Amino acid sequence: MSGTRIWAAFKNLGLVIGAVVLSLAAVEAGLWAAGSYDELASQRLRPSPAIWERPRNAIEAHRHPDLKRPIEVVYDDDGVRNHGPVATSGKSRIIGFFGDSFTENRRVEDRFSFTSILAGVARGPFTVANFGVDAYGLDQNYLRYKKFEHLDIDTVVYVLCENDLRNLYETGLTTLDADGRVGFRRPEANRTLRLLGRLRVSYLALDAYYQAHAMWRRQFPGSMNFTDRLGRAADKFSGARRAQRKRLRDPYAESVVADLLGPAPTAATLELARKFRAVLARWRAEVEARGRRFEIVVLPRPADAAVGRALTGLGSADAVYLSDAMADYAGYRFKHDVHWNETGNLAAAEAIAASPRFGHAFDAERAKFDAVRRAIAAYYAKPAG
Repeated sequence: MSGTRIWAAFKNLGLVIGAVVLSLAAVEAGLWAAGSYDELASQRLRPSPAIWERPRNAIEAHRHPDLKRPIEVVYDDDGVRNHGPVATSGKSRIIGFFGDSFTENRRVEDRFSFTSILAGVARGPFTVANFGVDAYGLDQNYLRYKKFEHLDIDTVVYVLCENDLRNLYETGLTTLDADGRVGFRRPEANRTLRLLGRLRVSYLALDAYYQAHAMWRRQFPGSMNFTDRLGRAADKFSGARRAQRKRLRDPYAESVVADLLGPAPTAATLELARKFRAVLARWRAEVEARGRRFEIVVLPRPADAAVGRALTGLGSADAVYLSDAMADYAGYRFKHDVHWNETGNLAAAEAIAASPRFGHAFDAERAKFDAVRRAIAAYYAKPAG
C-alpha cells in the first residue's frame, strides 16, 4: 500500500513538472515568434566575477538616511545613473566619473549629486556621466571603463576612496608578475547560466523581477532587498564569488589600510600597493593612449587623503584632494550614514570645478552654485511626509 502511494506521489510530481516544462516551452515559443528579447538572447554571455552591473532602464527606490524621504535612482539605457533625457551613449565630450558609492550617490536625489551639479556648470560642449557603482574598487572601475571606452569620453575621472586598496584584495581579480605587468584572472564559465541566457523566458522573468522589486521598494523603502538576496543565491553558482565572500571576512581585509599607513607595512601590503599602482598606471596609459585625459579626485576624509598620497604619490597639484576644501568632513556627511550629504556633494562639485585641472570643463563662478544651495535649504526645510 505504501509503495503504491509513493509511486502515485512520484507520478503526480512528474505530471506537475511536465506541465511546468510544457508551459515554459510554450511561452518561449511565443516570445520567439513575437521577436521578444531577440537581441539579448542572441548575445554570448561572458562570466564576470566580482563585477555587478546596474539594470538598464530601471528605477530603484531608496530612502534618505536622515530625512527618511523616498529617493528614486534612475538608470538609463546603458545602465548608468543619468542626469538628463539623453542616454549616456548619446552624449559627447563626456567627463566620466568612476568610483564607488560616493560617486553613484544613491542616498541623495539626483539633482543634489555632485556629478549632476557639475553637469549644470559644464562649459560648452562638455557633458557629465556618472559611471559610479556602489562598492566598486579600482580594478572594477577599470573594467567598467573598458565597457564604455568606445564612447566619446574626453576625461576619465577616478574617484579614489581609502577602501579601494582593500577592495583590490577582496575581489581577487588581478595578478602581478615579477616585471610588474598586471593581468586579470580568467572568469569561470557557468554552463547553466549560459544556457538560461539563451532563453527568452529568462529575460521575461528578469523583467518581472525588476518590476516587482521597484514596486516593493516604493511601497516599503528600506525593507527586504531582493537584489542582495539574488546576489547571495548567485554565490552558489560561482567559485570566484565564494572566494570573494571569504576574503570579505578575512581579518587582513580589515587591517590592510592601517597596515599601509603604519610605520612598517608588511610585505603582503607592500605587494598589494604595488599591484594597485600597476593597475592605476595601466588604466591611465590606456586612457591617454586614446588621446584622453585621466584625472584623480580623492575623497575628503583624512584616511582618503592619506591613502591617496601613499598609493599615487601625487600631491594637490596633480590630483584633486577634496580634503583641501572640506577639511571638517563631519559637516558634510549624513548624521546616520558615513556618506556625504547634499551639502557635501555641493562642496565637492565646487572644489572640482575650481581646480585648475578642470578649468577647461567647468564654470567655477560661485553664483552658478547658488541655486543648488537654495534648493538644499528648501529641501531640508520642507516638513517630513
